[in-house]
Amino acid sequence: MCLTTSAASAASWLVHDVAEFTTAASALQPGDEIVLADGTWTDARLLLKGQGTAAAPIVLRAQTAGKVVLSGRSDLRLAGNYLQVSNLVFRNGYAPGDAVVAFRESSKAVASNSRVTGLVIDDYTNPDASDQDYWVSLYGSNNRLDHSQLRGKTNAGPTVVVVRDATQGLDNQHRIDHNWFGPRPALGVNGGETIRVGTSDSSLSDSNSTVENNWFEGCDGETEIISNKSGGNTYRGNVFYRSAGALTLRHGNGNRVIDNVFLGDDKAGTGGVRIINADQTVSNNYFERLAGSSNRSALAVMDAQASPPLSGYAPVVNATINRNTFVDVAKISFGVGHDEAKGILVAASSSRFTGNLIVNRSSRNPPNAASSLAGIDFSGNVQSPAASTVFPGGVEGRGVSLQQAASGLWVATPALPAVGADPALAMTAREATGVDWYPKVGEVALSRTRNGVDR
Repeated sequence: MCLTTSAASAASWLVHDVAEFTTAASALQPGDEIVLADGTWTDARLLLKGQGTAAAPIVLRAQTAGKVVLSGRSDLRLAGNYLQVSNLVFRNGYAPGDAVVAFRESSKAVASNSRVTGLVIDDYTNPDASDQDYWVSLYGSNNRLDHSQLRGKTNAGPTVVVVRDATQGLDNQHRIDHNWFGPRPALGVNGGETIRVGTSDSSLSDSNSTVENNWFEGCDGETEIISNKSGGNTYRGNVFYRSAGALTLRHGNGNRVIDNVFLGDDKAGTGGVRIINADQTVSNNYFERLAGSSNRSALAVMDAQASPPLSGYAPVVNATINRNTFVDVAKISFGVGHDEAKGILVAASSSRFTGNLIVNRSSRNPPNAASSLAGIDFSGNVQSPAASTVFPGGVEGRGVSLQQAASGLWVATPALPAVGADPALAMTAREATGVDWYPKVGEVALSRTRNGVDR
């Protein structure tokens, strides 16, 4: 173990094994740094614990990005405040406990104001598909997972989960951004989400977390790519690429889905956004060539139970679906799940579907409804080539020509003021997510090229 100190008395340790790490980590002070030596760390169970500050976080990092590989039954736990971890790789093994990286030591010792960046978890998956774990579990508050890449999870459990605990505070304010979530094959049962934020039992409180500027590529684990189960969250600027599932507002109220891009490439089961509960906003999103139906429609507005349990289906009330663009999608569905025998029969109410653009350059006519649309105000929408008879009004049928913008997304020409997503909507670049020192092995080679991105 090599120790150096700075003029400000912060210490930096270069450690070569778990014993040296444990010694270095035993009494960390603000500004201290532990550097894991390059090489393979097998069965390394690491705990980073301490009280850093905003100006002087406690740091754990790889000596060289991409050259520190944790393998076998390795994991990492964080506890304390202002901790920062960077540039670690987990590969050739699987977690010995319930998470590969956990923002907690125990139920009474969690991490807050902390960051994990440049993390790679590559096929580090339990061989028993029924054995549940998480790859990253966020506890506490004000934590960030960013510029990381995770691919190949094949066992039960969300890839990334926000775990909410009233004893630690429910106002989480986590940020999950600029990550690349690579292929996750279908699990075949529930529990294959890529991200889950909360659970039904605390879903009526706000998490106030943000998921933004991520790429979801080939995330086919289950119907819910993202399972939102809390309130006040924002999903912004993400790209869903050839992912069989949908961003699902399953529980919780007052969430925002804005500025996202959904590219299905006509892959089976690719979907967009599913709306349940109250006060949800879906605005300025772009949906293209999504082949899914029902729960995996480009837009799925659910019917509900009159008096649902927390784990049930709450009515869609005061939803705002505004200024979205739908290009060559298979289905836009209202009244999804309507089933009188199961008591799922309450249609959306006090809601708005305004300023949306629907263009299909094939014979498909995507809108469909399984229940009354009387509770939705339709106004200022345009559908090309003709308005569906499903709509009660508020949709102008007319021919609309499209051209590709610099972003690669299709926009109306001439422009349609106040209709469809903003023509300047920018798609988060794949290269801006994850890390630049580890390959992204995904689905881009399966499709045609869009502005330098194979699709």
